[in-house]
Amino acid sequence: MTQLFTRSGTEYTGEVKTSLKGKPTYTYKVSCNRCCEIDGKRMWIMGIHNDRPYSLTGFDCWTCHNTGFTSIKTAPLYTAEQLAKLDAAAAKRAAAKAAERAAIQAQHQAAKDAFIGLHKPFFDALDGLGGEFWTRLRNDMANRMKEPTERQIALVEGEIAKRQQNATSAHIGSIGARIEIEGTIERVISMETQFGIKHINIIRCNGNVVVYRGNYLGSKGDAIRMMATVAEHGEREDVKQTIVQRPKII
Repeated sequence: MTQLFTRSGTEYTGEVKTSLKGKPTYTYKVSCNRCCEIDGKRMWIMGIHNDRPYSLTGFDCWTCHNTGFTSIKTAPLYTAEQLAKLDAAAAKRAAAKAAERAAIQAQHQAAKDAFIGLHKPFFDALDGLGGEFWTRLRNDMANRMKEPTERQIALVEGEIAKRQQNATSAHIGSIGARIEIEGTIERVISMETQFGIKHINIIRCNGNVVVYRGNYLGSKGDAIRMMATVAEHGEREDVKQTIVQRPKII
């Protein structure tokens, strides 16, 4: 008797039927994925509570009516030679599709490389910045081959200038000393606390970073001159910061 196989390559040993075209076939049941079998009984449940199945809408499965299958389907059977031919044809199609995908990817990569080369200074600057945000921006613009806008160029140039300035930031004054600070408010971060709104004022003074946490001292870009007490010499993200207290505008 000729060996017959399902399309997946499993040898079939059950009842063989014949299609209208005289081809060998078999039938199989499509299992229900909505209910399950518990203690030999098919039922639909919502979960297990205290080691017992429970349901708020009854245990009858509306999909298979507790039979365990939703339909009966017919599928062809193949000899070993037929299956080998089918597998070879499928492998050939898969190889052709893989080659087509590779060609498309190579074409896209060539176009992306040309685009990056056209905007080399901008992408070199992004590569130099690193970090999650800048890497994500770089990859998004490269993959979409999106022209950098004037605002994006200014953003990158501003970040580079800021990092260069931060690299030269140094601690000023002695801890506990009352010093005069004259500079520009670079950023103000406001946050809600249990004691009310707290402001983190970041001031650039002769290239050095000064931080005051407390009252609002002004808006970004405002010039400021004040007396303050040096509370701490700190460092954040490799940038030296002078933390001050009790500022008095002069």
